[in-house]
Amino acid sequence: MENDVPDESEQPVEEAEQAVEQAEQSAQASSPEQAEQSAEQSAEQAEQAERSMRAAHRPGMAAAGPYGHPIHPMLVTIPIGAFVATLAFDIASVAVEGRAYGRPAVWLSLIGIASGLLASLFGLVDYRRLTKGTRAHAVATRHMILMDVVLLCFVVGFFVRRADADQYLNGTPTIALVLSAVGVGIMLIGGWLGGKLAYSYGSRVADESDQIEAHSLSVPSAD
Repeated sequence: MENDVPDESEQPVEEAEQAVEQAEQSAQASSPEQAEQSAEQSAEQAEQAERSMRAAHRPGMAAAGPYGHPIHPMLVTIPIGAFVATLAFDIASVAVEGRAYGRPAVWLSLIGIASGLLASLFGLVDYRRLTKGTRAHAVATRHMILMDVVLLCFVVGFFVRRADADQYLNGTPTIALVLSAVGVGIMLIGGWLGGKLAYSYGSRVADESDQIEAHSLSVPSAD
């Protein structure tokens, strides 16, 4: 006599097939709406990114430099050169053990501090043009923090140097030398991030449409 009771081993398979069918039907029913919503979100994100990029290209104020010619990147070359030269003179003062290299390091560090503070003001104006929550804003924030730490290292080092002028007879004080080395090391990282902002993310550079026009053979030079 045949058993009319269905095999229990077949029930999980049937239930799984039914679940798959229901999931497919649910996906087919909602996929057009989800696709439309996804397309709208993508369009909004692209529009927001376009607005953020355009805003980052334009100066926040006239003092920050005209469009395509920001002041901040030009000014940062002064403190960078001054701080690197400070470290070089610090090392020389310790190696030679003389006042001839220790004293110039004091004034070079002061030049770097003054010019660095000035450059940071212009950088802050450009920083305010970046949209919060974007990758460019995050990189700019790290760049700003690192460069502030660099300034702090050399400010502390300057006061250490000025605390006892007789120490220059035996070269730059050890603490000031260490602060110079740490400051220059951090400056390399901060400078790399600053370059990423300008050359990778295009902060305060000309729009790509203007760049393409400048490289076109059919457009005569107006400069």
